[in-house]
Amino acid sequence: MGAAPAFASVGEAMDMARAALGYLATVDATRLAAETQAACLRDLERTDAAATAARASFLSAFTTGKGYSADADYSARVWLMHKTGITRSAAASHTAWARRYGTHPRVIAALAAGELSESYGRTICQWTDRLPEKYREESDELLVKAAAAGLGLADLSALFAEMYQRARSDLPDEDPARGFADRGVRLETTFQGAGVLTGDLIPECAAVVAKVLDALSAPAGKDDDRTKEQRYHDALAEAMRSL
Repeated sequence: MGAAPAFASVGEAMDMARAALGYLATVDATRLAAETQAACLRDLERTDAAATAARASFLSAFTTGKGYSADADYSARVWLMHKTGITRSAAASHTAWARRYGTHPRVIAALAAGELSESYGRTICQWTDRLPEKYREESDELLVKAAAAGLGLADLSALFAEMYQRARSDLPDEDPARGFADRGVRLETTFQGAGVLTGDLIPECAAVVAKVLDALSAPAGKDDDRTKEQRYHDALAEAMRSL
């Protein structure tokens, strides 16, 4: 990664960022070699990570200064929905990163440097939030370095499990569900009653959901041409109806 270019102002930097992404959005990717497509996809993930870090910085300051009150909104999340045209779940995701800006500086720095994807960064934060605060910064550092070295999510999860067990003496009566502060499920209805379901599940809940969906989503014979995602959707509907 080269040195960041200098800009005369934040506005100039934003104009350049939009212009660059606008250019990429209009490129005919089918005319590019697979190697170029792959390089662009990798760089776009790094761009998304840096954008997450930048947004977290601005939104953290905006929230602390109650900048949203100038538009008669009562929270940054509501302001985002009203003034930037995003959904409730997207606003919740953005405000969660704004909170992490002050509590997970190493993860934010890794995102800004393009060393970590947004999704890996979010997962690491959700994990280390379950640790006592005195262990959080060191654990973030170790997990970020491990991810940068190429460890996948399963290996990172195993590494965190070791960290968690070492910290258990400081958390003898911890409720795992209570410790997972970012847990939640969001259902938004869209056009003609269709829905968008998103969420962050604690391990125990994720295991139960996976077991139910796997049990109810087996292909219905050789002519069943549904994708796995479609079968999971139908399994969820069947599970809900059975209740």
